[in-house]
Amino acid sequence: MKFDIGKEWTGTGVQDLIVDLVNALSAVKSLSEVSCEMADEKTVIRYALAGLLQNQDMERCSFFVIDNEGILSNVTGLSTVDSPEDNMWLPEKSMSFQLGEGIIGAAAASGKVQQCHNCQEDPRFANIGNPASVPGCIICVPVYTLRKVLIGVLNVSHPQPGFFSNWHLKLLEVYANILGQLITNRRLFQQMESQISLRTAELERLVQETSQLKDYYASMSMHDQLTGLHNRRYFYEQVGLALAHHKRYAYPFCLLVMDIDYFKAINDKYGHQFGDEVLISVSEALKKEVRNTDILVRFGGEEFVIIFTNIGCDSGKQFSERIREQIKALSWSNGEEKVSITISIGLHCLNPTYSEVEPQLDIDQIISCADAALYAAKDNGRDRVEIFVS
Repeated sequence: MKFDIGKEWTGTGVQDLIVDLVNALSAVKSLSEVSCEMADEKTVIRYALAGLLQNQDMERCSFFVIDNEGILSNVTGLSTVDSPEDNMWLPEKSMSFQLGEGIIGAAAASGKVQQCHNCQEDPRFANIGNPASVPGCIICVPVYTLRKVLIGVLNVSHPQPGFFSNWHLKLLEVYANILGQLITNRRLFQQMESQISLRTAELERLVQETSQLKDYYASMSMHDQLTGLHNRRYFYEQVGLALAHHKRYAYPFCLLVMDIDYFKAINDKYGHQFGDEVLISVSEALKKEVRNTDILVRFGGEEFVIIFTNIGCDSGKQFSERIREQIKALSWSNGEEKVSITISIGLHCLNPTYSEVEPQLDIDQIISCADAALYAAKDNGRDRVEIFVS
């Protein structure tokens, strides 16, 4: 015997009430255990319906979701013999209703619970083609989001007319409210996941772009834009390694400071564009004379610096003379005039025992020594190599 709210509180009625309350709490508990993190909303609804059937004496549940055009479509359903893991139960032809159409459409349009005690005698079911598919009784409960936006309609039925009581109505209203919260939470969770994915992708893109820009500007800050050679900053970044190898492993190296002779006069006479062409050609010639392990930079203006690593002074002098000859062999045409240049080179060599004599020697001192040799080359007529002698 089912407990009916209209009955007096007899002993049997109280017992039935307790049973109904336990079953109701069990149904609500099962609903609270459905995870809103499931990727498929239909699966969430299916498990929610399963919890209702398992704890209530209902024959069949289904859910109709409303779309943007106001059409209510049956997305999933369960009967007492189905499992939420089974393939989704649907009628042979998936049912759909417009707002206000049939008892399901009426529940959606009115926002109120709709009940039919005997569907076989109700004119709203007269157009169903197969009379055997008409339930005995049915309850349709609108389901809303937390912001009172219609999600759809929860539909429960039983083959026996007049089976559902006021107790079922009250329970289903509560159940529909919790189901609406569950679906709302699931949608919010999915929106959050989607936003996180979008933001993560955007952040990854920004990080990648930032890294590329960082690399680009780091590279730009290390290169001379005109000649493509490394610049003074790069020189100071790399020269420490050559100096460390010299001090630790007694590797010799030679530092050359080179300056194009009378370059200012070339700029004044032929213009800066022609002067740029000279700088580019000199840079290309110097590139051909260095190895991958050597350091070549445009130090500023018409001045260039090379460090030949693991090379003694004799070899350094030979390389310097070869560079001087290569630069002297360059020529350019300016109209009918042929233009050529020379270069002066100051050379400072560090032999394996130099660090023992000058243990605190730093790169600025070495450059200063090479500069002194360069000034000597200028003073001695230019187009020559001078070696620093302490």
